[in-house]
Amino acid sequence: MKTLRRVGWPRFRFTGTTCCALFAVLAPAQTPASTQPRLAPIPAGSFAMGDHFGFVDPQHGSDETPVHPVRLDSFYIGINDVTTQEYCAFLNSALSQQQIEVRAGGVYLVAGRDLLCDTRGSSPSSEIAWDGKVFSVLDRKENHPMVCVRWHGAAAYCNWLSAQLKLPLCYNPTTWDCDFNRSGYRLPTEAEWEYAARGGQQNPYFNYPWGNDADPLKANVPESNNPFRAGPRPSAAPPGYKTAGGPPGQAWRIGARPLTTPVGFFNGLLQCKADFGWPGAPETFQTANGANGYGLYDMAGNVWQWCTEWYERNYYAYSPSENPPGPAAGSPMPDGKAYRCLRGGSWFNGEFGHSRVSNRDPSYFRGPDPVTGLSDADGPWFHIGFRVVLPIDAESRPVLKPTPVQRVAGRDGGPSAGPGAGGPRPPRPGGGPRPGGGGPGGGRPPRPDAPPPGRDVTNAFLEKPNAAFVLRSAAVTDGGDYPKEFTGDGAGVTPPLEWSGAPAGTTSYALIMHHTDARGENISYWVLYNIPADVRALPGNVNGVGTPGLNSRGRRAGYAPPHSAGPGARIYVFTVYALSAPPTLGGRASEVTHETLLAAIKDKILASADLSVRYTRFAGADGGQGAGPPRDPNRPPPGDP
Repeated sequence: MKTLRRVGWPRFRFTGTTCCALFAVLAPAQTPASTQPRLAPIPAGSFAMGDHFGFVDPQHGSDETPVHPVRLDSFYIGINDVTTQEYCAFLNSALSQQQIEVRAGGVYLVAGRDLLCDTRGSSPSSEIAWDGKVFSVLDRKENHPMVCVRWHGAAAYCNWLSAQLKLPLCYNPTTWDCDFNRSGYRLPTEAEWEYAARGGQQNPYFNYPWGNDADPLKANVPESNNPFRAGPRPSAAPPGYKTAGGPPGQAWRIGARPLTTPVGFFNGLLQCKADFGWPGAPETFQTANGANGYGLYDMAGNVWQWCTEWYERNYYAYSPSENPPGPAAGSPMPDGKAYRCLRGGSWFNGEFGHSRVSNRDPSYFRGPDPVTGLSDADGPWFHIGFRVVLPIDAESRPVLKPTPVQRVAGRDGGPSAGPGAGGPRPPRPGGGPRPGGGGPGGGRPPRPDAPPPGRDVTNAFLEKPNAAFVLRSAAVTDGGDYPKEFTGDGAGVTPPLEWSGAPAGTTSYALIMHHTDARGENISYWVLYNIPADVRALPGNVNGVGTPGLNSRGRRAGYAPPHSAGPGARIYVFTVYALSAPPTLGGRASEVTHETLLAAIKDKILASADLSVRYTRFAGADGGQGAGPPRDPNRPPPGDP
């Protein structure tokens, strides 16, 4: 086979030509050059996949470990994310062949149930217009990444592009199964995405596509002051507001658009407003070069990028080492559903856009509605796009099928299979999001025992005991319903807790219970420190163990039982920290908050373990779940935000 050029269209060779029915009748004429994604060749090779820096995401911890060897055959990947113009060409071509239809502003396959993408009629954040006859691009966003696109819409685009170029189609539009032994366009697997994002750099491994520096001049992330971020930030509509095709509360402020940048904008050049027409006042903007070693842009920030497989939290523990195709099913999220995986971070989410190269994000975590308080599953799509992959000679490879899900005991306290297993957790308290988290709340900084940036810890990480540090309760399972007796609607006593697997050198423990509200603020309900190293459990209604700090609910020392405002669920997280030394705290002990405690222990944390619980309060005549004891007049009014 001849070598493919980095830019432009090569000559292809493949052995299979059978295509799925979808788009089979599309005209074979090539799409205009301006609407074809440019590709970069990625050579075959091996790498150590996973987190090389000891980060543990608080919402879906341990899903980037164990670091494991992966070998991949060569493939091609888009230099940039698919642009709005490229996707609009697909929509108009598929429309002309009567393959798609528009319902209430959303685009679907004819008679299909799966939403492909939004137009402006179903989401004010969409940059695609529909006038009843043709699709067009709005707001001069032709060269910006396509947003408001669902996984099915990305897969359908891949099928269409394959059909245009007379390549076999990879996705079955009835089941949406992917045939990995066809050399047509598809979405990247997680392994392909991470391998390409690393740009060939392995000695040392980097935290970002270009290195270990979180430079906001290299990517469109929340810290970036690029002139495309001068417009109004999208925000939630008032409760009950509804646009065509959207559920109540899910419309975003009219006039507020996604704060994306054009693809490849961060190339190290001095950019000019005359060329881009950005909304900001500066006439020029100096970028730094954010391309990686393979010349790929926006592998960090701008928009999250779809991968082809399901998100399965423990997949790294049993993933095949050769061309891993992903799991056959996904881990259930808090709503009981499985979600496809996202990579790369965005302009919207958390500190530096959650753009660590190893970061995995189940697409459940899109960011909750900041006004209505709806769940992540009801969050926005204005920061989600995709790029394409083109495998080489896939027909000659051994048959690839998604890997059956396996039960993995001992990871965060239990197996991965079954409802609620491997479930996400809200972010820990700590004064705001940290780099690289998977969900909108961010995460925590690397452990103090993590190696310095650039060091390869593939083998060292597997020897660390931290993954075995587990927090449990005899009263509630991880992700389960918090019993009423431990809340303000009941007796309001502390629950029993126990932990095991603390690393060697632990001299003290600290404990924080917190909830992250709809504004993204962390509210602490229990702060306890100076727990002796020989203590492995706290009984229910504990007293006399450790030193209590101030909770956020009334600024009183001790446990503040939660009062969910209801109706609906609130998530509360217990985190126990194994410390190398007791915290050094200035001032009076009675003034210690979760912020001051975390600042005092940040350099002493050997390991941490979480237990998340859910409390649902059903609003009745009295606004609560039931009668319960009279409210303490010194206690803050019920109603956690």
